[in-house]
Amino acid sequence: MKKIFPIILFFYISCKPIEPIEFQEIKNVKIDNLKNNELIISADIILLNPNNVKITITKVNVGIYADDILLVKIDDDNSKELSNSTESTLNVSGNVNVKNLEEFLNKKGLKLLIGTEKVNLLFKGFAEAKAYGFKDKIEINYSIGNVKDLIK
Repeated sequence: MKKIFPIILFFYISCKPIEPIEFQEIKNVKIDNLKNNELIISADIILLNPNNVKITITKVNVGIYADDILLVKIDDDNSKELSNSTESTLNVSGNVNVKNLEEFLNKKGLKLLIGTEKVNLLFKGFAEAKAYGFKDKIEINYSIGNVKDLIK
């Protein structure tokens, strides 16, 4: 019995429930022009893993909106690992939907050229985390103020 007790105690301590991953912020948002006249938006999603184990992000599904118009839809199924007990960065990117961008410019174009209008970007969606076979959704809802400085 004395030999079994430490084993049971070890399993009890190591089977601590997984705490939810926390969305922190979005940084390094960039709008770039590609070779074939396509626009791409990239950003770093900062997540905090409070657990003592590595967590795998299995899916990222985020829309980037400007004035309620969907400009970019990011649907990434590539697995990424989050380090344990620290903040981690997920780099995501997606192509701008030209038709929706045209709709946005028709709505706000002149005010943007004159400089009287500020554009806010809204990142809305989720990331899916997995550990020990359990899945958890991390809600992402983050707004960035004036994006004029992001355009390269």
